[in-house]
Formats: sequence, C-alpha cells, structure tokens
Amino acid sequence: MKILLIEPNIKGYTFAPTLSLSLLKGFINEKTRHEAKIIELVFHKKDWKKLVFEKIREEKPDIIGISVLSFNHSEALKIARFIKYSFNIKIIFGGVHVILSPQEVIENEEVDIICTGEGEEVLKELLDNNLNCKDIKGIWYKRDGEIIKNGKRRLIENLDTLPFPDFEDFDLEKYFVINNSHLPIMASRGCPYVCSYCSNHALSQKLDGKYVRFRSVNNVIEEIELRINQLKGLKYLYFHDDIFILYEDFVIDFCKKFKDKGFHRILKWNANVRVNLVTDKIIKTMKNAGCYEARMGVESGNDYIRNKVYKRNMTKEQIFNAFQIIKDNGLHLRLYFLVGAPYETVEMLDESFDVAKKSNADLISFTYLLPLPGTEIKEVFEKENLLEYTNSGNFNHVVNPAEKTKFVSGKQMRRFLLKVKIWQIQKYFREGIGMNGLFFLRDILLSLPYYKVKYDLGLKQIYRWTVQRYKLGKL
Repeated sequence: MKILLIEPNIKGYTFAPTLSLSLLKGFINEKTRHEAKIIELVFHKKDWKKLVFEKIREEKPDIIGISVLSFNHSEALKIARFIKYSFNIKIIFGGVHVILSPQEVIENEEVDIICTGEGEEVLKELLDNNLNCKDIKGIWYKRDGEIIKNGKRRLIENLDTLPFPDFEDFDLEKYFVINNSHLPIMASRGCPYVCSYCSNHALSQKLDGKYVRFRSVNNVIEEIELRINQLKGLKYLYFHDDIFILYEDFVIDFCKKFKDKGFHRILKWNANVRVNLVTDKIIKTMKNAGCYEARMGVESGNDYIRNKVYKRNMTKEQIFNAFQIIKDNGLHLRLYFLVGAPYETVEMLDESFDVAKKSNADLISFTYLLPLPGTEIKEVFEKENLLEYTNSGNFNHVVNPAEKTKFVSGKQMRRFLLKVKIWQIQKYFREGIGMNGLFFLRDILLSLPYYKVKYDLGLKQIYRWTVQRYKLGKL
C-alpha cells in the first residue's frame, strides 16, 4: 500500500525539513513492504491545491497522513477538506496536537483516523491490515458515524531500531538558503522537566512507556556519517533535542566519537541546553568537538513568572552564570523569551527585556505564549477567562496566542514587542556594519531581490539573516 504524508505548512516558512514526516517515511520504506512519499508544501504557498491534487492523482495513495501541531491544525483541516472534496480517500491525523486533543480532532468530518501516540508502528500495522482499524493500538477511528477508541500503544523504547529520516522529498537547496546550510537531527525523544507551558509534561502523562529516550552515540554518529557522504552543501547540524545535555556521559561520549571521526573539521553544530545543566566541562567539550552555538530558553526575566507560573526552577544567578560559561568558551548564544503569561505585567516584560540586553546573546527571540492543550498553563488561562479563539470556517475553534494578559492590554503588548524589535534591528545593524562596513547594506539590498527572484523566499528579517551568515562564515 502507499501513503502520502503532508505537513500543513501553507503559511510562512519553516527553518528546516520536518523530522516527524522524514522519520515516518524512512520507517515505512525501510521496515515495511509499503511505500511512503512526502508532499512538501512550504515552497508552494500560492499553488498548494494544484500540487496536492496532482500528487494524489499521480501517486494514487491508499491513505493520506497529515502531521499536526497546535498552531497549524486549522491549516491541516483546510487541506484535508480540499482532499475530501476532490478524492474518496481516507485521512489520518497525527502529531502533538492530536495526542493532546484527540476528541476535538476526531470530531472533524474531514478526519477518518487519528494516531494517539508515536506513528511508526501504528502506520505499519494499519497498512499491513489494508486500513482495517479494528484492534490496532494507538488509533481512534470512525465506523458508521461512531467514534471507536482503541487502546494506547506503548512508546518505542529502543530508538536505535528506527531507520534514519528520509529527506529525499524535500528541496534541501532552498532550505539550505533559508537556514545557512543546516540539517535537523535528533538524538533523543522527550524531556523530564514539567514546565507549565510546554507540551512535554502533558505528553508524558498521556503516553504509555518510557518517555525520555536517547539513541546510542554510535547510532547518531552513523547517521552523521551518512549525511556527510550523502548531502552536498551541508555545513551544520541543528540538534532538535529538547535538552541535548541532559546526560553528561552522553555528551562527553558523543563529542569524543565526533572528534575521533574527524567530523569537527567538516561540520559545526548547535544544540539546546538548560541553565541548571550548563557546566564549564560540558560546554568546553562541546566547543572542542565543533559545537558553535548553545540555544537556551530563558522565557522570562521575572522570577515569579519564570519559576511560579512557568515552573522553570532556575534563578537569575544561574541564568547569567550559564551565559558567562557559554560566551567564555567562545560559543554563540541564542535565547528564547515568551510573552503573555496570564499574570505578567508591563514591568515584568521589561525585566525580560533587561535580561536580553545584558545577555550578550547573538540571537534573541521574543514570541507570544500559545496555551497548548493539556498543559497546566492553559488551565490557568481558562481559570482567568483569558483564552481567545478564532473561528476557522466550520472547524472547531482555534486557540489564539496570548496577545494580552490579566494586567497587560493588547496595545501595551504590541508596544512592548515593537520596542524589542527596534532594539533588535539596531543591534543587528551595528553588528553588521561592525563586521563588514557599508558592504553590509549592500549585501542586504542585493540579497533580498536575489533570493526572492531565484527561490521565491520572503526573508523578512534579512538583516538578522545576513549577520548570522557573517558569523557562521568566521567559524
């Protein structure tokens, strides 16, 4: 049998090919007698309907699989509705949003089946049984208008048994332009922390089996060697693990074997770290093995919001100590902040801004908090009557990002983010001029039309992208 997999990205651009679909494709094509292909929509915003229609007619799949996150599930339903209008074909939804909000998703008429856990073994069994859903663990499905809820399927414990992601259906040339030649990779699944805004604590309660799992170092090294031999133009690896440094022994072993292979002379890489786990030993070891950047979620500069509301359990002293260790070892530092916690005030927002300005970080992101289904923070939003919804056609209503709080109006929030944006633009322009003089302005003016015409890419933050390219070029 044949399955077509779709990520419903018909708005905006993503940083890299989606790992979830790449992993599913690799598993189906290598571990089963069936065939999987991916429809890549990220570069087809204007003609996605034409592409989907042509691909389905050409491939004649038995089923369509759509990977869904909370921010794009309305787009997923839009795509599913289009497919149902044009073809008589079953559609299965999977992904984090489906796991956390299964009833809401299955009630949509466009959806025939949902996957309530990891998808690899579910899809294999579903295809092996010619789409007969009876007794297949890990799915809900519809039969004569009735929703049938099969039991849970345990998580895959040994990740080394899974094939590597298959990126063949993605336009890597365009992605390498967007992300300066990075390829995504994951050494683990899951996170043991219980941050109130993150889906991990909700997922760990919903799913059966060991939640935090790491691949063996040898397995990760094998994948990296494959990519080096396989992909022309690859320069950097982007580790998507929630916390790459969760286990010190894993980091030390990985870095040793990465260096022993000589990969540090070929590829640089970056990874997520957590403040309380950052040590000079770990960061120095990573730096010596080719790591060029540590990514870190600070989320809020205010102790109350960060620790009581977000449950991050990290002090400001720990945060600045981690900044210092990372910068002292010569790594780039990338920081993430959230705005929109239910009890956040303007003064608390300014505390986050103050931490950002003092961090000496290379890249800093401020984004709206999205109250994800199943999370503790969403319960707080509901309690305070702060949730706002967008009605999306006949689809179930969509939760909006938190663009205001109990004490901050939408206008005040927009004013704050504008202040941050102006500061960021000034920061990047100072850095760009400092690194390349007036040629920085030339590069911006030349790059935007070039990439727009050649690749149809709308790089809205071309100034930041150009500064990042300069810094990568000096590694």
